[in-house]
Amino acid sequence: MSNQQPTEAERVAELHHEAAAAYAAANSPAARIEAAAQRAEAVSNAQAHAAANLR
Repeated sequence: MSNQQPTEAERVAELHHEAAAAYAAANSPAARIEAAAQRAEAVSNAQAHAAANLR
């Protein structure tokens, strides 16, 4: 077995692949739905705090 380090080109290709996979995951429909749900929850919490401050 040889213990060779990957070449710079191989490492760049690997990083590019990892970045593309991360981008695809972050922009998946499920990720977009989750982000929208988190925004909706934040708005709801802000509205609840505002309503409490009006009392």
